[in-house]
Amino acid sequence: MTILNTFDYNSKSDYTQLRSHYQSHGFVIIKGLLRDQHELERLRIAADLVTERTRSSKWPHKRTIGKQFPPWNQESDDVWGVQHIMHPELDQRAFLEFYFSTSLLNLVTGLTSSKELMLGLHNLLVEPIAHDHFELDWHRDSIKASTSEKEERVLLEAHLAAHPGIQWNLALYQDECLFVVPGSHNRIRTKEERLAEGNSEEPMPGSVNVKLEAGDIVFYDAQILHRASYDTNSKRRTLHGAHLDANTDIESSGGGIIQHFDKVKLFFQEDRFDESLRGIEGETEARKMVQRFVDWCKSVREAKMDGFVQNDV
Repeated sequence: MTILNTFDYNSKSDYTQLRSHYQSHGFVIIKGLLRDQHELERLRIAADLVTERTRSSKWPHKRTIGKQFPPWNQESDDVWGVQHIMHPELDQRAFLEFYFSTSLLNLVTGLTSSKELMLGLHNLLVEPIAHDHFELDWHRDSIKASTSEKEERVLLEAHLAAHPGIQWNLALYQDECLFVVPGSHNRIRTKEERLAEGNSEEPMPGSVNVKLEAGDIVFYDAQILHRASYDTNSKRRTLHGAHLDANTDIESSGGGIIQHFDKVKLFFQEDRFDESLRGIEGETEARKMVQRFVDWCKSVREAKMDGFVQNDV
């Protein structure tokens, strides 16, 4: 299946076409968002540093082999992701500067039409080193595979109606790990998709492989059917982030976000994180985004929607 929704980055783009493709297909690829080789190299260096720290058990917040969703097994001997890379203890300013950069935020608001952008997640995806091959099963991020058709329809409608925000992968090296099913974010699963979901080996009708070069970014809806297949012989350093909207639906999205902060708590509220924002591009808006997220998380917990969403083993 040919991917038609791939666009070259242009800071003066008319977002109407980009938004239309994103809303229809649930994902869109932007080529060459990061063309500055100095900035790319800064991010690569930072990514290598936090990866090595995590692999040597000096950073506990990680995605480990054997688990697809949190909570991850801290005793596992291999990792496929580093969590919370903007945490002040890691002290990697390059990650903050990219996350709050004008070029990225303009794309996010252009694709989502968000008027009240807020903070989301910012993690790093890496190749495992102690396993020959590793795959994530087909899934939606916040809707279980066991969900009934009726409940799935209700959750998807709530998700789409209430400003779901957007997530993205920025490749620091060539990356062909992600697979998606275009258009699956705004409809219930077919019978064939239900059989395939939760199984990486089952063929998924209509799926496509998202292929990124260094500096490319793919934006995608968290509820699109997707999976990942890791080639452990290929270096992967891919920033995996999300930007939310202050009106993001609590019921369909709350647990999916909050579950990532079970062990690290909301470090965004700490004074040292606030200090780390000093002097970055868009500092004033960044602080507003942080406060909106803190307020939203409070609402999620008050509504008791902060439990773990998925139950894989």
